[in-house]
Amino acid sequence: MSSLLLRAARRAGPRATLRRRPLPTPPARHDSTTALVVAGIAVGAGGIAYKAAVHLSGQAEESLKAAREAAAKAAEERKQNPEPKKKDGEKSSFATWFDSAGRRHYEGPFESPMTRREAALILGVRETATAKRIKDAHRRMTRINHPDLGGSAFLTAKVNEAKEMLMKGKGDD
Repeated sequence: MSSLLLRAARRAGPRATLRRRPLPTPPARHDSTTALVVAGIAVGAGGIAYKAAVHLSGQAEESLKAAREAAAKAAEERKQNPEPKKKDGEKSSFATWFDSAGRRHYEGPFESPMTRREAALILGVRETATAKRIKDAHRRMTRINHPDLGGSAFLTAKVNEAKEMLMKGKGDD
């Protein structure tokens, strides 16, 4: 019997080695339950989103209606109580507030020989201000009025003249 096996092996030759074939894979299962669950979740989320959108649109309509009513009421009040007309040269409330916030400046005409009082008004300091305050005010006013930044050369010259006037007798320039 062994001779029989040997002969059969010789006939088959070197190619007769055992080959391992991969096992056949089972066909992919299309689980319809998973797809149905995912579809159900998507539909549910869409329904919740729709409900929220309807609710928000209702709120938006209510707020728009309230805003229209408030605007109509304000317009009616303006018709009944118009603001008094401003006289020439009178500042608006914003300009008054802006000036009160520390942005005051000298508006008057410049005197021919500059006085210490006028110099102090131009820089926005007291006549007896320290040298440091005068320098700080000069720097601030120069930054505001510098010709390279859209200011006036005339105003910058006046600011410089005011600084020189107030620094006389202070010792350091």
